[in-house]
Amino acid sequence: MVSLACGKRGDPHPPVPIIPQATSDLVVAQRGSKVLLSWAYPALTVAGKNLTGVRRVVVYRAVEPFPVVQPPEPDTTTTPQPIAAFAKVPPLTPAQFVKLRSKADSIEGANLPAASAGARLTFEDTPQLHTSDGRPVRLTYAVVTEGANATGDLSNLVSIVPLDVPVPPAGLAAAPKPQGIVLTWTAPKAAIAPNAKPFISGYNVYRTSAGETASELTRPINAAPVSATTYTDAPPYGKFTYFVTAVAAPRIESDPSTVVTAEFKDLTPPPAPKNVEALLEPKAVRLIWEPVAAADLAGYRVYRTEGVGHEPDIKEIGTVPMFAAPITTTYAIDAGADPGIAYKYAVTAVDKNGNESERVWTGWVVVPKTP
Repeated sequence: MVSLACGKRGDPHPPVPIIPQATSDLVVAQRGSKVLLSWAYPALTVAGKNLTGVRRVVVYRAVEPFPVVQPPEPDTTTTPQPIAAFAKVPPLTPAQFVKLRSKADSIEGANLPAASAGARLTFEDTPQLHTSDGRPVRLTYAVVTEGANATGDLSNLVSIVPLDVPVPPAGLAAAPKPQGIVLTWTAPKAAIAPNAKPFISGYNVYRTSAGETASELTRPINAAPVSATTYTDAPPYGKFTYFVTAVAAPRIESDPSTVVTAEFKDLTPPPAPKNVEALLEPKAVRLIWEPVAAADLAGYRVYRTEGVGHEPDIKEIGTVPMFAAPITTTYAIDAGADPGIAYKYAVTAVDKNGNESERVWTGWVVVPKTP
C-alpha cells in the first residue's frame, strides 16, 4: 500500500523591503533669488544593488532666523554681514533638523528624468531670503528617497545663508584677439532687493561650446573669482557662448548676465617674407623673396605702387594688388610695368585664416625705355 504525504505551505512572508541608499553628496548654492540643490541620481540600495522603482525624492528645508538680539557687529570687510553673523551659530544636527524641517517639495518618480542634469538631480527653491523684519536666515536642506516599499534615510545636511545678491553684470561684450577672447562687462550698481547695497567679491565667467546648453551645474572657467571687469579666455579654436555672474560669497552669485557669442580662431599673422628684391628685365620687373616657414601658409600677396617724379622726390599715386588671390610661388613677374615709370613693390605672407603679415617693400625701380 502506498501512502501519500500531505504537503504543507509555510506562512506567507512580506516582501523584503528595498531601501534606497541615503544621498551623501547634496550640495547647495544661490543664483539670484533662487536656491539650487544638486545631488547624485539615486541608483543604489543599502545592500549595494541597483535601485529601481523610485517613487519620489522629497526635499526638506529648515529655516533659522537670526536672533532679534544682535551680537556686536562683525567685521564685514571681506564677508557679508549675514554670513559673518551666522558663523557664530552652530549648524543644525540631524536630530534638530528633523524637528525644524518642513517639506519644501518633492520630485515624483515620473518627473525625475526631467530634473536630471547628466548623472545628477537638480532642484530649484525660491524661499524668503530674510525674515519679514529684515533679519537674515540660514536655510538647511536635506533630501530623502522613497522607494517602492521603503524609504531611505536622511541625506547629508547642507546650509546656506542667502543674500540680497547683486543684479547681473551688464554690457557683456566679447572681442576675439590673437591672445584669446577678451570679455568685458560693467559692474552691478544695485542688488536684487530695493535699497540694498550690492556686495561683490568678484565675478565668475561661464563658457559653453556651440550647441551646448548651460545648466545650473556648469562650472565657471575661472579658478577663483575675477576681481576686474574683464577676462581673457584662451579656449581651443571654435565658437563659444559666454555669460558672467557677480559673486557675493562662495556658492552665492547673481543671476547670469546676457549671453554673448564669439569665435576664437588663429589671428596671428605668419612671418613676413625676407629679402624681397625687384629685378629689372626687358619690359618687365621680376620680384623674388625667400619662402616663409609657416605650417598654415596659404601663399603670398604682391602689391605695386606707382609713382611720379624722380628720386628722391617720387610721389606715390596709388597702390594696387597685382593678383586677385594669394600666389604660392616665391616669385612674381610684373609684365605690365610701363617703361619710364617708377614702381615699388611689397610682398606679404598670408595664412589659411586670412591673417596677413607686414608688407615688405622694395625700393623704387624704373623699367628702361627701349632704344
